[in-house]
Amino acid sequence: MISYELSYGMALAGVLLVGNSLSLTDIVHRQAGTWFGFIPRWFIFLQPFGFLVFLTAGVAETNRAPFDFPEAEQELVAGYHTEYSSMSFAMFFLAEYINMVTVSAVATDLFLGGWQGPFAETIGWVWFLLKVAALLFFYVWMRWTLPRYRYDQLMAFGWKVLLPVAVVNLLVTAAGVLYFGL
Repeated sequence: MISYELSYGMALAGVLLVGNSLSLTDIVHRQAGTWFGFIPRWFIFLQPFGFLVFLTAGVAETNRAPFDFPEAEQELVAGYHTEYSSMSFAMFFLAEYINMVTVSAVATDLFLGGWQGPFAETIGWVWFLLKVAALLFFYVWMRWTLPRYRYDQLMAFGWKVLLPVAVVNLLVTAAGVLYFGL
């Protein structure tokens, strides 16, 4: 788990550097407005690699395909779920989906401007739910599109791809904050 959680934390640190705060509310307020009159000031445009690392590590963190090693549904009927039935079985899936919603909500706040949209501020909760729903659609789409990695492939991907990209992203972000005062 450390192979992708380090990258997860470094992607988060890049946003905290740009947002200059640890408060999610302050980070969302920092993303208000537009550039050039039409491009939202969302951090996804300042941190595209950080967003990709955060999203990829988030998928691995929630044990969704292609990183669903604890379940292995195709090989083991229903993975470790075979011993459970009724509400116990439902609670496993409910917890999995709550975890997906939580990761999507945090990614919406950090990278997609939170509740801010192009129109009236009074319907901010609608914008927030639409952004979270778009990320959840991405989760479902990935599950049915990508094949599962082997465990060694995930470790190699985490250590050889995600971690270097996250480190470079963090260093470039820190240099940008120091030089440009983002």
